[in-house]
Amino acid sequence: MQVPKVFFSYSHDSEEHKAWVLALATRLEENGVAVTLDQWDLRVGDDLPYFMESGLTDADRVVLICTESYVKKANDMRSGGVGYEKMIITAQIMADLGSNRVIPIVVNNDSPNKTPTFVSSKLYLSFEPLDYENSYCELISNLWGKSVKPRPKRGSSPFAREVSPINPITFDVPASFSNPATKSKVTVNPTANNGRYWVGEGEMAFELYWSRCGSGSIWIYNDPESIHSLSIVPESFKEISDIVDATDSSFYLEERSSSLRVGEIAVLQNTNGYYLALKVEQVLYRSRHGDDKDELTISYVIAPAKSTSFSKFA
Repeated sequence: MQVPKVFFSYSHDSEEHKAWVLALATRLEENGVAVTLDQWDLRVGDDLPYFMESGLTDADRVVLICTESYVKKANDMRSGGVGYEKMIITAQIMADLGSNRVIPIVVNNDSPNKTPTFVSSKLYLSFEPLDYENSYCELISNLWGKSVKPRPKRGSSPFAREVSPINPITFDVPASFSNPATKSKVTVNPTANNGRYWVGEGEMAFELYWSRCGSGSIWIYNDPESIHSLSIVPESFKEISDIVDATDSSFYLEERSSSLRVGEIAVLQNTNGYYLALKVEQVLYRSRHGDDKDELTISYVIAPAKSTSFSKFA
């Protein structure tokens, strides 16, 4: 896959803001993105307009860091870097009205105008402190052409998800990294045992497969041999007991994986036709030093008798 090239457009509001921009650019570089940044690529004596024009033209995407000061300068069309970049970016957008090259991100901006007028119709990402990790996860996925919430695979009928095996499989569940209960609340280290953890037993066993995501979220996968399907429940369902039909057509059927935030619910079906619903209660990522461990807390229910309803069992 071709390395994405990104140009950073921002205003030098303060030394603290320049350091914030540098940290974001560094993190993107560490995740394989080629970033053009004046703090790295512009030297004393270089031609500033040439740097801006070549950087904006060569980049696949342009990240606008929309502080309150940046937005004001862009809207006022002042002379200087922000105003000059605005003219170039505006011309490029007009040349390709369907372009998604420009990605506005908002930080240090309490004004009603979160982005400059010339990109006011574009969706932006909030990089304020509480939103930073989730927005970064969305940004890096977008730059690499991935989706945090992939479109569900379309099937001919929700009933096609049902499995009625002739010879039920009894899975060999390990004694460690497992909980045989059909209903429980467990706290595990999602990075231990290569992210694998079993719940249930016999024909009702499910192998759960996890990996780290952004703050307050976790990746869950449809890869294990015991899993037939993985669906993500809409946010209107607050508790597992709200699910009366595990084959509800409003559920997002995932082909391989999905990120789950705290409070979200997933429904899995194993290859024996049993359904499991789990809710993410808490996700904690800690440092890799000493004895610190990541922690994932979930509540789960395995519906008996291959029932598709959890209302009586949760």
